[in-house]
Amino acid sequence: MKAVVFDKFGGPEVLRHTDMPDPVAGPGEVVVDVRFTALNHVDIDIREGVSRFDFEMPHILGLECAGVVSAVGDGVESPKVGDRVAVSYIRTCGYCEWCKRGQDNLCENRRLYGEHIPGAYAEKLLTPANHCLPLPDGLSFADAAASLTAFGTAYHALIPRGDLKLGETVLIHSIGSGVASAALQICKAAGATVIGTASQDATLERAKADGADHVINYTTSPDLYAEILDATGGRGVDLVFDVVGGEAFGKSMQVMRPYARLISIGAHAGEVVPFDIIEFFRRHISYISSHTQTRDEMTHVLRLVADGTFSPRVHSVYPLAEAAKAQEELVARRHYGKILLDVGGN
Repeated sequence: MKAVVFDKFGGPEVLRHTDMPDPVAGPGEVVVDVRFTALNHVDIDIREGVSRFDFEMPHILGLECAGVVSAVGDGVESPKVGDRVAVSYIRTCGYCEWCKRGQDNLCENRRLYGEHIPGAYAEKLLTPANHCLPLPDGLSFADAAASLTAFGTAYHALIPRGDLKLGETVLIHSIGSGVASAALQICKAAGATVIGTASQDATLERAKADGADHVINYTTSPDLYAEILDATGGRGVDLVFDVVGGEAFGKSMQVMRPYARLISIGAHAGEVVPFDIIEFFRRHISYISSHTQTRDEMTHVLRLVADGTFSPRVHSVYPLAEAAKAQEELVARRHYGKILLDVGGN
């Protein structure tokens, strides 16, 4: 099979489009012929060597994909060859405490595709049969691949973790990212007021078209957090959806009202940050972490995309061989929504 791999850490130039051995399905496993793969910023962290994940090189990136089952191992009754599926990108054990509780995203033995084990920048992916999520009729491979991380992560963070309520005001940092643009749709469906920040005016215009109530360019704003307060009439926000970490983590406290929640789902702008503990406890602010989602939540999200409740925003599509160019666009932060790799099409 063809795959995009890297043998050393570095920039996009370390990615190679090359031949790799075809995976073979063992007992309980299937091989999926990948049709579309979606990029995520963690791909950049892994390629640059800042992710702190252990994996063997040459390594294949790629968390999320959708495709067609092409081979099944012994004991597999479902899915069948020819079935259209998306793949849950968290490979879990099925027997630890968390798996048995239905919280498989916290599996004690989990390994993520593209992070710990070979991922979906490839024509074929090996996965346990029970990690395949059937695609509802009418849901395209591209939309499925674009929804797993974006809508799955945002849904898990905002609903079960963040307890998003009707009428709340939500601040979404870096609103053009795949997960943040999905969070915008979820917030609006829940009746929330949304304030979004980004570095590109074009991105902010797209966010407004998707329902954002207030948008602010943080590179041109003379005082970003003063503008956020003004947008709330001085009241402050009820919830912060933070995908960046770094300086935004601490400064967001300036605009959080009492009992507000800060939901952290990423830290690409800085993983180790100072913050004022006094402000947290005096105003009863809650810090909530959220990382990935369960297979049940992924299945639920795919149904919501299929019935039109949500619609993934696909910014651009590149052939697999141009994965390096796709990553360059991702790093430039000029995109709105997801960037995809067309691996097998259709």
